[in-house]
Amino acid sequence: MITVKELEHLATLSRIKLSEEDKKSLIKEFDSILAYVDQLKKVPVKMDAEGRVGAVKNVMRPDVVESVSPEDRERLLDEAPDREGDFIAVKKIIAQD
Repeated sequence: MITVKELEHLATLSRIKLSEEDKKSLIKEFDSILAYVDQLKKVPVKMDAEGRVGAVKNVMRPDVVESVSPEDRERLLDEAPDREGDFIAVKKIIAQD
């Protein structure tokens, strides 16, 4: 539970003025928030060997270079909205100053 003195100290640090009504309201809100945080502290959390929560593992696949036949390459380039030689032309999005 937060005390009125602690709330007044926080208000001073935040450079805000609080009326007595505001103080009563904020104390109730802080108590509600702190009670919720206490509930969260009780939730079991699984951690991996390195102490990370959730044990996220990055799944990678090897890069494989696949050759495309000249006919397929030409067909793909023909379907592009704009083309410059053997490349798909795209709109410039970064200006060089």
